[in-house]
Amino acid sequence: MKLKIFLVCLICLALCGCQAAGSVENLLTPPKLTEEQTEIYRELIGSVGQNVKLKYPKSGDYRSAFVIENIDDEPGTEAMVFYESKNVQSGESALRLKILDKNDGKWEAVYDLACAGNEVDSISFAKLGSVEVTDIIICYTLFNQTEKAFSVLNYDGTTPRQLYYSSYSILQVYDLDMDGQSELLAVTTDKINQVSTAMLFTDGENGFEKISETELYGGAVDYIRVTSGALSENITALFLDYSKGGGQSGTDVLYCYGNSLYCPDSVGQNPAAATISRLVNDYMAEIYCYDIDGDGFVEIPSTTPLPGYETRTLPEQLCAVMWYTVADDKFSAKHYSYFSGKYRFALLFPNRWRGVVSAVPDFPNNEIVFISYNEETGLEISEETELMRIRSVDKDDPEAMEAAKSLKVLGESEDTLFCLIESASYKTWNMALTESELSNSFIVL
Repeated sequence: MKLKIFLVCLICLALCGCQAAGSVENLLTPPKLTEEQTEIYRELIGSVGQNVKLKYPKSGDYRSAFVIENIDDEPGTEAMVFYESKNVQSGESALRLKILDKNDGKWEAVYDLACAGNEVDSISFAKLGSVEVTDIIICYTLFNQTEKAFSVLNYDGTTPRQLYYSSYSILQVYDLDMDGQSELLAVTTDKINQVSTAMLFTDGENGFEKISETELYGGAVDYIRVTSGALSENITALFLDYSKGGGQSGTDVLYCYGNSLYCPDSVGQNPAAATISRLVNDYMAEIYCYDIDGDGFVEIPSTTPLPGYETRTLPEQLCAVMWYTVADDKFSAKHYSYFSGKYRFALLFPNRWRGVVSAVPDFPNNEIVFISYNEETGLEISEETELMRIRSVDKDDPEAMEAAKSLKVLGESEDTLFCLIESASYKTWNMALTESELSNSFIVL
């Protein structure tokens, strides 16, 4: 509502002529500078001239054009100002970084750096490896606005030095090898050949260096989400959810043995397999890795057709999700579940359900119907095949909430109540889930 009011005001002002245009411009001016920022800005203008435009990082913890941080090994803080200047020579970047130091209580411009990008995406600081040096990590978007690059700098008190520069798809500071010290992980992607490479960097006695590199096998077009978590009791990992395009998605897993990066590349326990079989999710774009069973370890999803849907076209398929963990550097199946992207819940199947239970959506009633399946009855819903239904009830729907009062509640989210409807015959079958199985297998996403 506030956004609508704001837009209406802009339209009204635009219709009122030139005087209104000035008012609109005033609405969009940057935040008022603090006293310290004003002093820094005056020094900036004094060193580079009036024809400048402040530039603000788009993401991260530092969103001001003025970043104040201790970036050298001396007491006190330095100031970094991102700005755009039209007073640059041909071929130089218009995006600049001015570094200022405080001497005798007064800010003084120390160094001016041409930035390696068109816009500042973020700036962050990290102590990588064993050396107590603050590394400055600046991320940029490039001129086409779709490519990203990062630069690692350090500052000795007078001059910034670029340690590394590269394009990237993912950038994370994380203690991946669990040695008590942070490393920098960068993933670069060749979108044409759909090949990604992960690199691990540290800053130690040998300076800033790449300590490991490995190819990722998923064929990612775009990375969507990064999750850190335990892969096992002794291994922590980064789980990289990605899109392959065309409705397909997947997850790459990265972890370390010693200082070496590993990315498991195949399903199963057979290291001599002739071909690489990837975990791929078809037409379920919003499925990511989860600790699906709540055991403290993250599982990796891969879709597979439910019984009865194997021969249907992909858009018509209803899929189960096989959840994998990693053992001996290979993916190993752990759970099989129904997963509802629409209603945001999952139901883990017991072993006795696998291959003989399927699901049919009843969208008009917001229900998923679980049925006993065989080739003769197929996906028919009848008194003989129906086992149970899970109904998703909108909490803002008074009529639906009233009807749900007579039903068994399985769980709830902020806006949805999930209810169970069991068929009369199902309760007497050996297919029925026990109370314990229900409570442990139904997961609200």
